[in-house]
Amino acid sequence: LGRGVGRPVPRNPFANPLFLPVFLRVMLLIVVGLAAVLLSQRRSLEVWRRSTLFLRARTWFVIGPLFVLAVFIGGFVAFLLATFVVVQGCSEFVRIAGIERRYAYLLILWGELGLLVAALARDFFGFLPFGFFIALTLVPILSGQITDAHRQVADTLVGYVFVALPMAYIVLVKSAEPYGLEFLVIVTVAVALSVIGAQPAGSALRGRKLMPRVDPTKTWGGVLGNLVGAAVGVGWLWVAVPPEWSVAAVVVLVLVIAFGSVWADLTGSFIQRAFRTEVRSTVILGYGGVLSRIDSLLITFPLSYYALILVDKVVR
Repeated sequence: LGRGVGRPVPRNPFANPLFLPVFLRVMLLIVVGLAAVLLSQRRSLEVWRRSTLFLRARTWFVIGPLFVLAVFIGGFVAFLLATFVVVQGCSEFVRIAGIERRYAYLLILWGELGLLVAALARDFFGFLPFGFFIALTLVPILSGQITDAHRQVADTLVGYVFVALPMAYIVLVKSAEPYGLEFLVIVTVAVALSVIGAQPAGSALRGRKLMPRVDPTKTWGGVLGNLVGAAVGVGWLWVAVPPEWSVAAVVVLVLVIAFGSVWADLTGSFIQRAFRTEVRSTVILGYGGVLSRIDSLLITFPLSYYALILVDKVVR
């Protein structure tokens, strides 16, 4: 959405001097990553085209440009993208957790309300979590159906904090902060590279398991990959770093993005183990569900935002 109340209209992305530099850097990242994967596989082109890896690479060629365009255009275009993520992400969580329909509808509707409040009525943003808790507890109270209601309320609340509320934060920061657009682009790219960097680093360096009882695949070598990927992501989009950010703020941002990416991995594993579900979504061809693609961003974005605020207060 546009910055500031009363400006929820699309903009010409080319009017922003950052659009082309950011767009070209994102596309170059995708091309370089595709080439690196292709060379590492050492398969014939025909075999590779039929692989899941090719489907994922092709998906990134679509998702990357669309994300950058939507963010820079803003208005209802960005709102539609945010709406899709909230509806699809919440729907996937509902299926994973086995949430009943009435609670699921409330979760999705309140998630949409959060997007509108974040963009157009920011003074009421702080009321969103408590307001959702009130609305959520009214469901069993008014219906009188309290059997298993405690689990439904708890699981739905987790879904809200995990999916819908972070999306509202993304809209809030982008619309309210002067650096909102730059922050969103930088954090998104850095999170993506942090997640990508964890896998090859973990395979190459191995090392001790980080939390074997939660995620037996996560190692300290992978954590180093998270950190390197976050640093590369922020450095790659240095052109978008606002001049008012201090060096300390950038360093903390890199550390928090890496930490958030690791935290997201462990949280995702915890949720899968807790609900013991095999539910999967194929809404994104070759990549499965929306939630599995954006969970790291959802967790890392608010954390990074408050880290910047804290650094600014300490430095000042």
